[in-house]
This record gives sequence, structure tokens and C-alpha cells, in this order.
Amino acid sequence: MLIDGKSFGKKVRALRMQRGLTLTHLAEKTSRSVSLLSQIETGNVSPSFSSMQTIADALQVSLAQIISEENGAEGEDFYHIRESERKVLITQGRVQHQLLSRGLPLSFEFNFIEVPPGASTGDPLYSHEGEECGVLLEGELVLEIGLQVHHLKPGDSITMKSSLPHKISNPGNQIARAVWVNSVPYIFSTR
Repeated sequence: MLIDGKSFGKKVRALRMQRGLTLTHLAEKTSRSVSLLSQIETGNVSPSFSSMQTIADALQVSLAQIISEENGAEGEDFYHIRESERKVLITQGRVQHQLLSRGLPLSFEFNFIEVPPGASTGDPLYSHEGEECGVLLEGELVLEIGLQVHHLKPGDSITMKSSLPHKISNPGNQIARAVWVNSVPYIFSTR
């Protein structure tokens, strides 16, 4: 299931209206322009990951609540998820987050991330609940954590508190692929 800017925008608009907020009020809460928010809501702009987080915070919901589309099947003890069946979130710069863990009410989230050359999770740095760790499989990534900059090469891993402001970017010339775990489901609902 593909979750792109268009489906994200529709849900943002519905949540904004449900809360009685105007675009101007949401713009004030997010430090984003009314024009940008309008383009996000209509699906004309695919927001960065950090913008998605900022919008979710302003709407007082988790990012997973905005992105979640379905409930998992009940009563199973295991789930086999084919690559073509993964939930996929595509953000600005064609950054992909693919949910690898699904179906069970897990206390963590297991993702496969692809970051094209020159792309990032966006500005500014963002934070969220829990801890996270990741391993870079191929390409190169730069992980900014506060004022620290970490250059990851294939095989490198990192573990951190998610409450620290951070962002991921790819300074290389090939797609970076990584596996990432958030201790608290953050991007997707794991169901």
C-alpha cells in the first residue's frame, strides 16, 4: 500500500477541518506558509518527513495516526508480508519508508528506508518518543543528532534516543538503503 503526499494531504485536511482550524491557524502553529499547506492538502506537494512531523504535532496526533489506513487481521500469531504488500510512505525527495513489521500489535516499528542521492528527511531536525537504531546496508548516510554529525558507511549502525533532534541525509551519488527500528511505532501503525 503506497502512502504518498496526496493521501497524506487528504488526511491532514480532514483532521484540520475536524478540529475547526483554518489554513492560516495551522500555518501559525507549524511555521509553514498557507500556500505550502494548501499545496500539501491538495497533494500538489509531497512534504518532507520533518514537515509531516511538524504538521502532526500541530494537529495533536501521532504521525502514525495520520498515515494509518487499515487494521491488521485478527487472531494470527505470525504474518508473512511480501515486498509488494508493504506499507510505503514516500516523502519529499522520494525518500521511502517501508514498514517491515505488520499484523501484530507490536511495541516497536521495523522499517526499510531508501534515501536517494541528495535527499533527506527534511529541515529542520525533528524528534519523537522512544529510542531507535539503524544499520546502513548500502550507500552512505549522514545522521545529524543535535550539533553532532555522524557519517555512516555500509555496515555501520547507530543507536540513539529519538527525543534528540535529528535528521538523515544522503550526500552520496547512489541510493542509500538502511533498516531502522523505532522502539515506539512512530511512522506507521504496526497493525
